Amino acid sequence: MARKTHRPDDILWTVTAADIEAARSEKQDVTLGEVLDTKYPRKSLVKLFEENLIHINGHKATPKDVISEGDEIWIAMAKEKIDHEPIEMNLHILYEDDDLLIVDKPAGMTVNSKDQVSLANGVAYYFKEHSIKRKVRFLNRLDRDTTGCIVIAKSGLAQSLYQQQMDDNTFEKWYMATVEGIVEADEDSLVFPMDRSADGIHYEVNPKGKETRTDYSVLCRHQSQPVDNSVNKSPNSVDRASKNVDIELPNVDKSGRNVDKSVHNSQECGYTEVLVRLYTGKTHQIRVVFSHIGHPLVGDTLYGARPTGQTFQLRAQKVVFTHMRTGERITVTA
Repeated sequence: MARKTHRPDDILWTVTAADIEAARSEKQDVTLGEVLDTKYPRKSLVKLFEENLIHINGHKATPKDVISEGDEIWIAMAKEKIDHEPIEMNLHILYEDDDLLIVDKPAGMTVNSKDQVSLANGVAYYFKEHSIKRKVRFLNRLDRDTTGCIVIAKSGLAQSLYQQQMDDNTFEKWYMATVEGIVEADEDSLVFPMDRSADGIHYEVNPKGKETRTDYSVLCRHQSQPVDNSVNKSPNSVDRASKNVDIELPNVDKSGRNVDKSVHNSQECGYTEVLVRLYTGKTHQIRVVFSHIGHPLVGDTLYGARPTGQTFQLRAQKVVFTHMRTGERITVTA
């Protein structure tokens, strides 16, 4: 529904000559829709137009309205009902602005599960207490025992824009993991097709699956077996990596026979700490690909690791993205 007053998280800007030029086609006039297409995913604007929440110079607008340099554009954020039961919990907030909330997820908690208390309930409570009248929109997911950066969008517009950044890999997702055995290569890019296995629980490298990409660089190799050395307690920053692991990739042959998924060096002594950049977001992706190359995550018995009495060691250590309002590159570290 249209409203007449501005809220702090509304988007306001004055149309510049550069805005007009970026949207100009062969015809002389430039429409609001054409300008907005250069800034935001089109699908995220449909509902805002339907609810009369986009304005030119204080008047409700349509995508076909012609605009000129100096026009004032106002995008009002829609008010929504919180879509999870608010349950009070102690959230460790890493970052917040008008569009995003990033929290540090603890081990042992699901992100969003039916019929049980999850992180979504705690975020809903935080939204309620801070009068953020929006749905809870998770931009990434972590397994129950994975810790670290969880990103929540505060609006459909923010969700669409940051999802677009994830799709084109300008939204970076970095992890730290501890894997069994001594990883020989200092860095590599693991590109495998993955799919759900026949048991419906595991995922596996499968030539019929979707292509995934997981880059890593070795942080530290240890010749002895790990004791209580959880990556979740590691004081080391992901910035220990001396160079980017953005490696030129070979093509993946999906038609060939699936390689042996056995953990071929599960009896090897030692363990390796790795820094991982995730380019795709398949369920269990990091766990599957490291198991596939013979280095399952320490303690990850689901994917072939020896039991340690502890959960596997995986932490979403850092996210890097472009701020949707300022264009600034933002780094958030857990």
